[in-house]
Amino acid sequence: MNVRPYVCGDCGKTGEQLGRGRPRKRCDACRDDWTARKERLPRAICEACDTTFGRHHRGQRWCSQSCAGPNKPGAGPRGRSPESLERQRLYWQAKNRRRRAAKRGGRSEPYTLEEIAARDRGRCRLCGGRVAMRQKVPHVKAPTIDHIVPVSEGGDDTRANVQLAHFGCNSSKGARGSQQLALIG
Repeated sequence: MNVRPYVCGDCGKTGEQLGRGRPRKRCDACRDDWTARKERLPRAICEACDTTFGRHHRGQRWCSQSCAGPNKPGAGPRGRSPESLERQRLYWQAKNRRRRAAKRGGRSEPYTLEEIAARDRGRCRLCGGRVAMRQKVPHVKAPTIDHIVPVSEGGDDTRANVQLAHFGCNSSKGARGSQQLALIG
């Protein structure tokens, strides 16, 4: 028979465990006390699955992590507003532009798509057509920021080096300058 020693996590007493199961965490006396305390917890109803559970603190609203995860405010797409998700997308987009420019040794300054669109009067600077400002990428007419001198070729991420472009025009241009696009198109 397999006998293993253990130390109680609550009182520190040592004992022996028989068998090959999981190691014990509590002695019998502490386990009984823990079970009694658990049963004395104030009861609440889980907001996700409607089961009754013992509430460990006053603000506890869910019985487990699996119920809480998708229901917590700010936990993934279900718990966040579309405005919040859009702000986060724009933040990371600007941060990545700054990072790429700094990595290549270029300068960077803050700007928004709306500022560039107002400056360029809502027209694509590559083809001259109207940009559909309400569309989202990957729609062909969606608004994007195009770097005149690409960041990959040492261009800066500044207002002077960016222009408004359709997603389709910007994608076909790739990392080439505007002069090279005229030769290809």
